[in-house]
Amino acid sequence: MIKRIILILLLLMLTMCMYAQSVFSFQGPAEMYYTRDVFSEGMGGTGSGDLFRRNTGLVNPSLSTTYNRTNFSTAFIMGHLTYKNKTSSFKDDQGYLPYFNLIIPIKQHRFVFHYNTISTGKLNTENSTEVSFDNNDTYEILEEQKIDFSLYRASVFYANKNKVLNFGFGVSYLFGHRVHYHKQSYTESQLSNAIFEQESLFKNPTLNIGVSKIINKFSVGIAGSLPAKLKGDHYYKTNTLNEKTGDFTYEYPATLNFGLTFKPAEYFSLSTDIDYENWKETDNFDSPENSARVAFGISWDSYKNDDNFLKNIPVRLGISHRNLPFKVNNSSINELAYHFGISFPLKQYDSYLDLGLKIYSRADMNKHNYEETGFLFSIGTQGFDFLRKPLDRKAPRDIPKPDNRSIF
Repeated sequence: MIKRIILILLLLMLTMCMYAQSVFSFQGPAEMYYTRDVFSEGMGGTGSGDLFRRNTGLVNPSLSTTYNRTNFSTAFIMGHLTYKNKTSSFKDDQGYLPYFNLIIPIKQHRFVFHYNTISTGKLNTENSTEVSFDNNDTYEILEEQKIDFSLYRASVFYANKNKVLNFGFGVSYLFGHRVHYHKQSYTESQLSNAIFEQESLFKNPTLNIGVSKIINKFSVGIAGSLPAKLKGDHYYKTNTLNEKTGDFTYEYPATLNFGLTFKPAEYFSLSTDIDYENWKETDNFDSPENSARVAFGISWDSYKNDDNFLKNIPVRLGISHRNLPFKVNNSSINELAYHFGISFPLKQYDSYLDLGLKIYSRADMNKHNYEETGFLFSIGTQGFDFLRKPLDRKAPRDIPKPDNRSIF
């Protein structure tokens, strides 16, 4: 138990050091994670209303009612992104831990401890120029700019499994930071390099609520979170200065999620999800607009006990479309993604390894002067009921003695 807690803390520390990439990170949160598990990511990022399976997608707290055993799940996402402008292109690696989640069931009650990345972005740029001084000396200057933005959520949820309506609610603590770093390096000179950095830290809680229910062959879920003003401090740093320059506020919008799953057969299901974020009421960047994501997914859950190995591997497909919450060149930025996923059962009871692939394109060269294409590979695990003591089948046990009485 202690070793697993230490592992969770190490994963949390590792998450803080990892980022997804986007050339639009200067404008706002381009890369968003919508709190679905890797199973859901493989079918378009759907599943916020799916009660037909064990579902750890904590966009809707009531989904934890699908578990009757203690469940721990986590994931890792990695991939490549290619930026393009009208003259050149370059690639960036990216990788981050999207979530880890612990569900503890007690009768019809579920207690959930959840952590996830909401948004993350990092961008580095370099530019080399020459400058001349009055004494006609010319120096080459290398200018470096770095920006990174991260927003995380740590939550405690309660959910109730009810025949009438499953419901869940809880408190989420949002926290994050934004850093803008600028360095000027003078090559082959005695001039001092100039370093400027602006760092903002912010945090505050919000409330989450969700409901879900199965109606015949349909499963539906609705969830949302309240808006929150994340408050903190703003710091200004140079080669010789490090001081707080004032307060900082980051506004997190109200969100609404809707999910619908249709299961016409035992091994087949269709899902659709809608995520809506009210960014227009915030003041984080220029000309904010409300963001919506629409997704569709198909899942083939495989034949059970079939001799064909390929038929025993669940397969998922999906597609998603969203608009970013800010504009570039007074034009909206859209993202189109294609999803694919499979799962493998593990030896431990009710434990799985889920794999997902997302291939996406973002923005339009003619409208925004930039466009991005990339892929993200997801790997996630779930199960691992470490609170339930496993049976010790090697322990000594009494062997019944034969009855010597005659059967006649």
